[in-house]
Amino acid sequence: MRKLQRLGTIGLLLWLSGCAAGYSGLMRGTLKSLEGGDYQKAIEQLEAGKDQSDKLLYRLEKGLIYHYQGAYEASNKQFAKAEKLIDKRFTKSVSRELAAFVTNDAIRKYTGEEFERVLIHYYRTMNYEKLGQRDEALVECRKANLRLEDFAAAADYTLTYKNDAFLQYMTGLFYAADGDLSDAYISFKDAEQGYQAYHEQFGIGVPRLLIDDLINTAVHLGYREDVEQYMERYRRAGVAPIPSSGGDVVLFVETGKVPRKRQQEIRLPIFEADDTRHVHTLSDRMVSRHHRHHHHHPYGKVEYWLKVATPYYEEGGSEVAGISVRAGGVEVDGVLVEGVGAIARRTLQDKEDAILARTVARALTKYILSEKAEDESEILGFLVNMLGMATEMADTRSWLSLPDEVHMARLSPPPGTIDLVVEFLNGRGQVIESGMIPQVVVDPDATTFLSYRSYR
Repeated sequence: MRKLQRLGTIGLLLWLSGCAAGYSGLMRGTLKSLEGGDYQKAIEQLEAGKDQSDKLLYRLEKGLIYHYQGAYEASNKQFAKAEKLIDKRFTKSVSRELAAFVTNDAIRKYTGEEFERVLIHYYRTMNYEKLGQRDEALVECRKANLRLEDFAAAADYTLTYKNDAFLQYMTGLFYAADGDLSDAYISFKDAEQGYQAYHEQFGIGVPRLLIDDLINTAVHLGYREDVEQYMERYRRAGVAPIPSSGGDVVLFVETGKVPRKRQQEIRLPIFEADDTRHVHTLSDRMVSRHHRHHHHHPYGKVEYWLKVATPYYEEGGSEVAGISVRAGGVEVDGVLVEGVGAIARRTLQDKEDAILARTVARALTKYILSEKAEDESEILGFLVNMLGMATEMADTRSWLSLPDEVHMARLSPPPGTIDLVVEFLNGRGQVIESGMIPQVVVDPDATTFLSYRSYR
């Protein structure tokens, strides 16, 4: 009976590992339907794999599919449920943590990457805007960066991504559209600081449209010193124009697909003189060895090569290098405002040592158990070792329907109903795709916020 219980436990852990590790494959059909614009089929395919998917990821994917479908209330309901799950999962499950330690990180309930949690608020903001609920949209803007501050403070590693410059900028745009230029100016300044960090960490500079907004709003508020400072900093000549009183169209254009997490295997040496009784001390030492990229050690020869699996983001990204938007005889170029893929890669890099240390500690524990089991029985040692290798896999789960980048364009077409054309340009300035948002109503006394998605 005891052997059967052990086999059952092992089988359950292997099944849970397989479900988590196979998430990307599980989503393949859903993503293909989503890219083809068949939202109903995408939802049906997502529902078919619901029992094999993490509940949070299911809510996130479903919320975004509904958003693209135009079912904005249904989308917000899914995102609200996702938020509750995220809050709940910060209270760790002891049983899941124990299972993760003896198998792999994919057993843990998924809590989302920091940028994934923040992007919920971007989509909810746009949902509320589409529903004509501007006040609720502003609340979501405010929540985004407060959330990010909380997540960064709670992390057991130092995060580079602590201020989402795009969400700060978006917040300022909504304040300005509401006529609250004082709060808009504060958000624009926070966004500028965020983009300065973006430039250093993610290679994304301060968007020229934000520079215009900073200068224009400072002029309107009478902050002459600030105007001079920004004009000099960004080498602008002449006097900045006063912001328009309305009639602007602000378009957020999402391009590409967020990079996928993949698994890589790393082999680390255990030396003869290593003390395996102190697992966490040794695991920290082995992380340092990994960064040295050589395996010379004063403690003698290598006794065993420990194999571990860790996640990484695949290379690639959006084919789109820029966008052009035209409507009502007006044509403008867009600017890059958010690099989701770049943030994803750097965020994982920030966590690399913590993930590797935890993975090595787990693998060391399995190695020690297999050694002890082999002392009792060669067959038992073999089985324990095989179990350890079979359950060692990286957590490659992520919110897969997200874009790789977000661009922004702003234009002031004549009032009335217009068709808005978006062209997607490659690095040589060639049009590789075009799309249209038909029947856009331009209100001369208000700012219209729109979004569009391309998978190129």
